[in-house]
Amino acid sequence: MLSLALPSRHRQKSGCLRCQEADSSPNRLAATLGSPATELRSRHLCSRLKDLEKLDPTAQESTPYDVGRAATRRPKFRRRYPRFFSYRTPITTPPPPLERSRGAGPNRAKFILIGARTRRHAPVKVPAPSRSSSRATRTNQKNYHLICAFCKHRGHTIDRCNMRAGILQRSAALTASESVPSSDAASFDPVSLTTPTYSIADLQALFSQVQALSSSASNSALSVTPGISSEWFLDSVCCNHMTDNPHLTSAHTPPVLPTITTADGSAMTVSHVGSISTPNLSISDVFCVPKLHLNLLSVGQLTELGLNLFFSSRGCLVQDSRTGQIVGSARKVGRLFELTSLHFPSSSVSAPVIAASASIELWHSRLGHVSLPRIQTLVSRGLLGSVSSSPFDCMPCQLGKQPALPFNNSESIASATFDLIHSDVWGPSPVPTTQYSKAIKVFRSDNAREYRQTDFSTILKHYGTVFHTSCAGTSQQNGRAERKLRHILDTVRALTNAASTPASFWGEAALTAVYTINRCPSPVIQNTTPYERLFGTAPNYSLLKVFGCVCFVLLQPHERTKLQPRSQLCCFLGYGLEEKGYRCYDPVAKRLRVSRHVVFWEHKMFYSLPLFSAGNSDSQVDPLPNLFPEIPSPSAESVNPISDESPPVDPSSDESPTADPTFDESPLSAPAANPVNTTAPEPRRSHRVRTLPSHLRDFHCFSAFATLHEPHTFREASSDPLWQQAMKEELDALLKTGTWDLVDLPAGKSAIGCKWVYKIKTRSDGTVDRYKARLVAKGFTQEYGIDYEETFAPVARLSSVRTLIAVSASRHWPLFQMDVKNAFLNGELTEEVYMQLPPGFSQPPGFSPKVCRLRRALYGLKQAPRAWFAKFSSTISQHGFSASSYDSALFFRRSDHGITLLLLYVDDMIITGDDVQGIQDLKRFLGQHFEMKDLGPLSYFLGLEVSSSSDGYYLTQAKYTSDLISRAGITDSKIVDTPIEYNNRLNTHDGEPLPDATLYRQLVGSLVYLTVTRPDISYAVHIVSQFMAAPRSLHYAAVLRILRYLKGTLFHGLHFSSQSSLTLQAYSDADWAGDPTDRRSTTGYCFLLGDSLISWRSKKQSVVARSSTEAEYRALADTTAELLWLRWLLQDLGIDCSTAVPIHCDNRSAIQIAHNDVFHERTKHIEIDCHFVRHHLLQGTLQLRSVSSQDQLADIFTKPMPPGRFRDLISKLKLVSVHPT
Repeated sequence: MLSLALPSRHRQKSGCLRCQEADSSPNRLAATLGSPATELRSRHLCSRLKDLEKLDPTAQESTPYDVGRAATRRPKFRRRYPRFFSYRTPITTPPPPLERSRGAGPNRAKFILIGARTRRHAPVKVPAPSRSSSRATRTNQKNYHLICAFCKHRGHTIDRCNMRAGILQRSAALTASESVPSSDAASFDPVSLTTPTYSIADLQALFSQVQALSSSASNSALSVTPGISSEWFLDSVCCNHMTDNPHLTSAHTPPVLPTITTADGSAMTVSHVGSISTPNLSISDVFCVPKLHLNLLSVGQLTELGLNLFFSSRGCLVQDSRTGQIVGSARKVGRLFELTSLHFPSSSVSAPVIAASASIELWHSRLGHVSLPRIQTLVSRGLLGSVSSSPFDCMPCQLGKQPALPFNNSESIASATFDLIHSDVWGPSPVPTTQYSKAIKVFRSDNAREYRQTDFSTILKHYGTVFHTSCAGTSQQNGRAERKLRHILDTVRALTNAASTPASFWGEAALTAVYTINRCPSPVIQNTTPYERLFGTAPNYSLLKVFGCVCFVLLQPHERTKLQPRSQLCCFLGYGLEEKGYRCYDPVAKRLRVSRHVVFWEHKMFYSLPLFSAGNSDSQVDPLPNLFPEIPSPSAESVNPISDESPPVDPSSDESPTADPTFDESPLSAPAANPVNTTAPEPRRSHRVRTLPSHLRDFHCFSAFATLHEPHTFREASSDPLWQQAMKEELDALLKTGTWDLVDLPAGKSAIGCKWVYKIKTRSDGTVDRYKARLVAKGFTQEYGIDYEETFAPVARLSSVRTLIAVSASRHWPLFQMDVKNAFLNGELTEEVYMQLPPGFSQPPGFSPKVCRLRRALYGLKQAPRAWFAKFSSTISQHGFSASSYDSALFFRRSDHGITLLLLYVDDMIITGDDVQGIQDLKRFLGQHFEMKDLGPLSYFLGLEVSSSSDGYYLTQAKYTSDLISRAGITDSKIVDTPIEYNNRLNTHDGEPLPDATLYRQLVGSLVYLTVTRPDISYAVHIVSQFMAAPRSLHYAAVLRILRYLKGTLFHGLHFSSQSSLTLQAYSDADWAGDPTDRRSTTGYCFLLGDSLISWRSKKQSVVARSSTEAEYRALADTTAELLWLRWLLQDLGIDCSTAVPIHCDNRSAIQIAHNDVFHERTKHIEIDCHFVRHHLLQGTLQLRSVSSQDQLADIFTKPMPPGRFRDLISKLKLVSVHPT
């Protein structure tokens, strides 16, 4: 059996009179661990738990009340006292009496352990509830006015103080175990402790023994250097971690040694600063104070690292505020808190801690040549990890930052009041941009024209921002901006000098300088960083690298083969502004790469390598290697890096009709650069920003560079092996198809020019498909009647594309996609057209100059599309296909096995139908006559993303929309609920005229194509497209609102349900006199095939309607015309449309006019439309149905809508959100 240890332990430690009284009672109850405790005993022991904790910190880990088997099975007990079960050892030896403790022998020292978890004693007998307990409780309540002189508690006096009796008992046990040996312990008589009496001398001896006890009972697990105190105590008054241990790791001596002032006013000096790293403790920035005799941990310094400290009567816990993990703990020793362990997590407390030791010189380079005190501030906060300190000299800092020597302070003192007055003005500091939900209240600048004579001042007035300017020629009034510009330029000079980069990289150096300055502490903001002030968290310093160092960027799979290097040697130029990556300059491709897969050699500068150490001066021309050795390279002086023209062809060669031109893909070595210009430099000019000329105002520079670059000139593309291969493939295709013959130019004929066009083909997810180089003839120089005749060539209507997909979804037909390579080269020319040799095409040596007599339709020729379509039509007809009379680009073939359909859009085609074998035969036939590319199931067609599922097809333009938003530069703008503001009517005279309408027209043209899958923006785009001739600022704001709406509905698209029927229905509506300028009405209609929307329109009527009925009737006429075309198209697709198609109209007068010819005075001027609608109504082609305005789906195409009504209509039109998979 195991006895209950705690009651006896409680009795011995606290001298509890109730326990002693109960133990001496004749009515004791023998109890073992298996018997339950009585309620009175348990309640009494719980009330004495606080006395146990004051006397022994380990008492909280033992059971505070008398428990039995039933109590120990409770989960609450197990959670609160987990260590109780590890100390359940048999206790059989009784302790000796207190009065004989001084004579205890070795067994006494063995069994009575100060601070131990268990004690050996005889089985304890638990007394039954007695009347004495109740009497003691009542007595304690009566004596509440008494105050103990020892413990300051109420209810008793010093002669009956339990705390005093327990301390005396422990003191006696300590003395007996350390000094006097004795024999085995005898029995213990608790009655002798009931009425103790002590003198003042006894109390003084008691306190000295307590001090000795506390100094000898420490069992700290910390271990530092032998011979040095290993205990660390938390101190909230201490300003920094301190120790007297001189053996610190990463020790360094700061430039200025701080002085420590103690509570009594004395001073102690700091010898050096370093780190402590042991199995239980890891801290940095520790002051070594030789005169200190304790190790102190600063609570304030720990909280600066993002640690939370929780103090209680049981100890202290240290928590990482970012992760919530417990990273350290301390136990309570008296009223002090002794640290037991402290370890930072691997991801740091508030910022990543750099584990590897780095020199202070390396961090000086990484942080953009920041001053040493700023680095010391970061080191003291533990943000840079272990940093080794050694003196060094920085030549770039001296060259780039050396200021003028300071002037001495003025020693003149005013002799009388008001002789000299100093004045300054301080205003609100600049506020962060609107992305932080702040408003700019005051904008301060100099008196420059670029601020005052532009729309900038107007914008500030519009938003209520006060515009302060300095006086002319007084830059000191804008001192903060001037000083910060100097700071940035000093850093730029230091960076470029250290890296020896060309001056053309000054912009990248400026961006890097700003990046590092924002991450360095500033004394203006209490040595915190601007980044912390803005975002509330410390920056990640582990990502910083040395500007201009050597780095290696991992190449994408499409940029290399399996045997080529996997990375490219580059020069590190900074950090991505919008991408999470590094900006690296590729000297081979001559472009910037932004990537996260970069390996750095920070100890080597890129332009110090032998390959790049010379020739990086701006005065030298950086020549590009020529791709074709047969064409002589122009001299360096004549190189125009932005010219789109081809190099001239040397005409001094003889004719050779049999000579074949060659295409050499191996580049020549670059010609030697011009010598460095040694003439005196021009005088320094002002760097004031000047107004751009009108022809350059459409160029908008953004902060991020695209990783993929499309060259604009042949010289630019000829240096890239990828584009060399693309041009070689294009020339091979031209020669294979016999596109031209080399001949002499006949007299009286002229040869048109040509150029290369480069395009990176991407997939629907944005990944690169291939690099495409296309040779294009300059068809704008052709003359009508000489070089070409007819030019028209049909393409598939986008309504036909949607209708074909809707029919395929309803009938569960598969959709396939194919592409014709170099489609126009299959077209045969009937006209006589001559073209100059293309750039990169070698002229055979020793022959007269040749030109190309075109035999095939080359891209760029005006008649090329017509020639290609004629060739395809004649070829496909040989396979039994017929062209639709209602869409010439739709071809179909019916057989006993079903129908096969082909829809052609230039060189892209969609194939579907229920004749599976017929589809395979068609693919095989096309492959025999053209060079085809089978793209498999339909997924990406003309910028339309098609996805299929069990419930049908989804049609979106998410990638196209995303590119359009990026082009407009509003990727960070807020989204809106509707594409056009409710009740907003634009006109031609509101707002300011746009200085350059190019961007406006480009955006509107792109939005028009976006309406192919987005009927919700049709009306808004219809409105903004009316101001293409002279757009104004309000019109441009309306375009941006459409794009902000699209940003919030990026993945919205059309759903063509597989469960939909093939019943055609229409909705027609009109907004009477809705245009405030000319009072013309707007027609709107839409057609649904079952539940699938296949056609819609929003258009201004050509004449002014005199009534709403007239406007509605004209809309009915337009709807009827579209209905007839869709009926005929569906018949070619194999859909029966013999029944009348319902048209829903919400104007009863228009319906009555269609049925009855009675309103002659109101309809005589629209007689043609009346006869047209009434004729087809009588023929049974359509039927008119009245519908309420609430159910009129065409309402969304005629007027602006409030958000609730707008969402309801797009839901009924089956416009759904299709998230990417």
